[in-house]
Amino acid sequence: MQELLPSADLIVKTFLGFVVGALIGLERQKKIDSGRMAGVRSFGLHSLLGTLAAYSSIIIGNESILFYAIAISVILVTSQIYYKLFRTMGKGFTTQLVFAISFVLGVLVGLDTPAEGQILGTLGVLAMTVSFGVFVVLWFKDELAHAVEVISRDEMISAVELGVIILFLWPLIPETVLLGTIQFPSFQIYLLIVILLAVSFVNYLLVKKYKDRGIYFFGFFGGLANSEAAVSSVTDFYVKSERNGSGKISLSVILANLAMVVRNGFLLVILDTTFRLIGLYLIPIVAIIVVSMIRIILEEKSEDQPDEQTFDTKLVSPFEFGAALRFAAIFAVVYLIQLFLTDIFSDFGVLVAAVIGGFVSAGAVIASVATLFFTGQLTVAVAVNAIILTTTMSVLNKMIYVYIADRETKLLKKVARDSIIIAGILLFYLLLLSLGLLA
Repeated sequence: MQELLPSADLIVKTFLGFVVGALIGLERQKKIDSGRMAGVRSFGLHSLLGTLAAYSSIIIGNESILFYAIAISVILVTSQIYYKLFRTMGKGFTTQLVFAISFVLGVLVGLDTPAEGQILGTLGVLAMTVSFGVFVVLWFKDELAHAVEVISRDEMISAVELGVIILFLWPLIPETVLLGTIQFPSFQIYLLIVILLAVSFVNYLLVKKYKDRGIYFFGFFGGLANSEAAVSSVTDFYVKSERNGSGKISLSVILANLAMVVRNGFLLVILDTTFRLIGLYLIPIVAIIVVSMIRIILEEKSEDQPDEQTFDTKLVSPFEFGAALRFAAIFAVVYLIQLFLTDIFSDFGVLVAAVIGGFVSAGAVIASVATLFFTGQLTVAVAVNAIILTTTMSVLNKMIYVYIADRETKLLKKVARDSIIIAGILLFYLLLLSLGLLA
């Protein structure tokens, strides 16, 4: 019996073949004038032409249909270029270029061969990704043009350097390096350097855009990624900007600690589905949030801030390699000490490792502790003690990172005061747990 209804594969190809072009045409549609001829329908049908030609060529085993469609596409694009040059005397060929791209995307959809059980294959996903990317670039072209106009040479060079470090070195760094009997996490060290350089660059851009307020955004969002890296970077920024705004920098450190504690809570929710650990961790989270908000409000209302001036981004580099390498070296040393203690001791070793590991990354320690608890290798008491201790150390270690980057005491005193208050709350909570007053 003849099958009259089209297959799901054909329906998807036909629909997607039109959409990848129509999405680009959607942006061009809003700018149609006497100098532009193509919109949603033209772009969509152009990409659909490529899809049908490529798919038909595969079905019948003859590429002549595809060559015919390519010729038609070339004629259409050439006609648009001719019209733009000699009729409207316009400048730029963006519409003509993306019109040609829409045909290529349609061909990719037609040539796509998804694996069994899948709707889209690699070529289909590629076509959708490029279509969306072109749409975003066209839609925000005014914003992108403005950003390019105001970007400096140093900022451009820093962005390229960061891209090179990520794109070219990432595949070359081994997961681990064997040092005797120790598996040294070389890729994790590299990843920390990348994080620090990235948050430093983001810090620079946020401060440049939002001035004084930008340092707050960086403190919190940098703390979500790595609070130690964020504090190290923001302190270097403070030193490079002639030590202006110590109060605002100290608030940025508080926000980094706050983000770190909140992130640790999410880790516990994800890794411990019994929710016993997060239930015991909620009280310190809430307490730290309240104290941090009070501290921020008091700092913002303070009128005795003669040195709180706008940060001058002209005095600093978008990011510094020295801070990144220094942080990576500290991580490597502490990691080796933590590994040694964990192998020698049992529960006590876990607590000691938590204390030492908190100086580098509380998130890594909490993730491992939560996993060990969930698999039954740690009791709830040991797990909670380790979590509170590593969080406390991660709060206190901000004093060390600030001191390493800036030997003057002005910022250090403010950071030390805030860190000791938060650490005191955590230790007091741990004492209440140990005495059985908070069961």
